[in-house]
Amino acid sequence: MHRKRLSAKLNYPLERKGKKRFVFCPRPGPHKKDESIPLASLLRDVLKYCENAKEAKHVIKAGKITVDGKVRKDHKYPVGIFDVVGIPEINEYYVIVPGEKWFKLVKTEKKDVKICRIENKTKVKGGKTQLNLYDGKNILVDEDVYKTGDSILVSLPDLKIKKHIKKEKGCLCLIIKGSRKGKIGRLKEIKKIRGPHPNLASVEIDQSVVEVPEKFVFVIGEKTPEIDLGD
Repeated sequence: MHRKRLSAKLNYPLERKGKKRFVFCPRPGPHKKDESIPLASLLRDVLKYCENAKEAKHVIKAGKITVDGKVRKDHKYPVGIFDVVGIPEINEYYVIVPGEKWFKLVKTEKKDVKICRIENKTKVKGGKTQLNLYDGKNILVDEDVYKTGDSILVSLPDLKIKKHIKKEKGCLCLIIKGSRKGKIGRLKEIKKIRGPHPNLASVEIDQSVVEVPEKFVFVIGEKTPEIDLGD
């Protein structure tokens, strides 16, 4: 399925008029539809690596594009926050970062690692714990020292945990949704809210403290970011 360019709701900058009339619709996958970019759109409209849909499909089906270290041949494959997109043939790699309005593609040399947020945990047979991550991936661990909301730095593509970054006072975090999307700050506290409303995170950004829903906060490091975030 394609969507008309003038009516499509997008997460990335796109010329609203021109020869390329349609945008691609992402398939169901690791990221929500409204939080992802189809791989072909990323190549054609964001990176400008391809001039048209036909060329983008050809490049992808030829196995020239990787996501998180694995070749993806589906031109509608959804890529989202902190995915690492690679073009090994020309040795270029990018990490997808939420900006204030659009997703940003930041060139990175850290192509072998990715930061992931723990969404929840599941006990499995054998006494192990399964970490269920923001991007739909799952990791089994023997020792359950992780909490929901913590982040882990994993190697790609084998998903070995390299570092555990706790969601605690003073950690560095990035706002991934809402009016302050793309802002970086330090976590001050989590305010527990009774009832149906979400907990609130107090985050210090540019010497001002703001409150956002806890789910809008993504821990990206202790003192400094663990990944490239661009300017």
